[in-house]
Amino acid sequence: MRQNFLDRPYRLCYYGCVATQRQASDFMTARQAAKQLGVHFTTIYRWIDAETILSINFGGILFVPKSEVERLKKKKATEATTR
Repeated sequence: MRQNFLDRPYRLCYYGCVATQRQASDFMTARQAAKQLGVHFTTIYRWIDAETILSINFGGILFVPKSEVERLKKKKATEATTR
């Protein structure tokens, strides 16, 4: 049976090119990230282009680390409380 690439651990390089071992559960698609953050998915792509949010391209699909989504959620909450 063919194994889905998201079901196996893989190595990737980000944050200054430090190789780390990650699982697919550590990432979400741009659309999933947009839903979590309450923005349109094209906003996620714009943030990726502007290097506001980290992403990896794996198999032609952009994935966003869940840690980045959590960071942006906290930033959004902080900005809301300071207004």
